[in-house]
Amino acid sequence: MSAINTILKSVLITVFIFNITSCKKPAGPGGKATVKGKVYAYDFDNTQQYLISKGYAPGETVNICYGNSTAIGNDLKTSYDGSFQFLYLTKGRYKVFVNSLDTSKKIKGNATRIPVIKEFEITGATQTIDLEDIIINK
Repeated sequence: MSAINTILKSVLITVFIFNITSCKKPAGPGGKATVKGKVYAYDFDNTQQYLISKGYAPGETVNICYGNSTAIGNDLKTSYDGSFQFLYLTKGRYKVFVNSLDTSKKIKGNATRIPVIKEFEITGATQTIDLEDIIINK
């Protein structure tokens, strides 16, 4: 009976160690890495022909997609100075995007939006990535 218990314990320990060492955490929350950036906006009149103002944009929604997924993993609003940051990310590939007015359609009342996407990869456990400004039209 003692030999069976010893063999059973050895098998369970081996399976446990194999599961711990073979698990690779996918891109997403749960780590110590950070990505940050700012959103800069050009604000046009309703004909989209005349620039009214430009500057860093508070209150814009920034979305993040984890890995190869196109689903939104998380979102947040930019701060008063147009800045944003996603904290606690793991190693992997990511996409950050903000929707922008499609100014190629020069018609009054156009509300067509297109995403402005920045892709990046986190390679270090505690890495901080500073993205270039995400430039949008409003």
